[in-house]
Amino acid sequence: MLREAIKHLIHLQQIDQQLDELERAKGDLPQKVQELEARLASAKQDLSENQGKQEDVQKEKRRLEREISTLQDDKKRYEEQLYAVTTNREYDAVTQEIETAIQKIDEKETELLQLIEQEESLQQQAEEFEQQIAQLEENFESQSAILNEKIAANAEQEKKLQQERAVLLQHIKKQHLQLYEKIRSKKDGLAVVPILRNSCGGCYTYIPPQRSMEIRDGDKLIVCESCGRILYWQEQQESVSTT
Repeated sequence: MLREAIKHLIHLQQIDQQLDELERAKGDLPQKVQELEARLASAKQDLSENQGKQEDVQKEKRRLEREISTLQDDKKRYEEQLYAVTTNREYDAVTQEIETAIQKIDEKETELLQLIEQEESLQQQAEEFEQQIAQLEENFESQSAILNEKIAANAEQEKKLQQERAVLLQHIKKQHLQLYEKIRSKKDGLAVVPILRNSCGGCYTYIPPQRSMEIRDGDKLIVCESCGRILYWQEQQESVSTT
């Protein structure tokens, strides 16, 4: 009978409202924990990228240091050759090689200095990332602990309600459940409402007497023409409350 179907939907809504209340009791903690987790993952990724850049800089530093060492050896060798030259032409050629080596050394040392500055900047950034990660981890663990306490405190009641809901769903037709869920998702969790003083209990639109009588008879599901919620007679809720 549709009268029984309406009672089941009223009962289902009562259960869902209790489950919603348990969810609201968590406040914005689930969102906070999720945001902290995302920020923590992002900070760790930033640190990982920073470490990769530091490794690249260190490799480039080692390469430049090897080149500078080679150039210094070349310069020293050319300087020693000066003592062996016998002509001005040879002297000029060796002197040119020395000047070229000095110029290249200066260029490489400038590059090396820039890399050292870059490395120091990256190290400072890494320290900031590590501090940020430590703070985020502390906040994440703290908020997660509070959330888990709230979940644990309501776990038994939530389990009982979910079991009661599962049993109730076995007595509700698929099309009625789909209608209920559709309305509930659009109307802030309120899909089934009573007639109050000849008005819809959801949007307070006036319900004509003939329509009210049809709802009272309970022979079919009737929705409010204004808000689309399923309407029922107050006595039907009272019968649910007493069962």
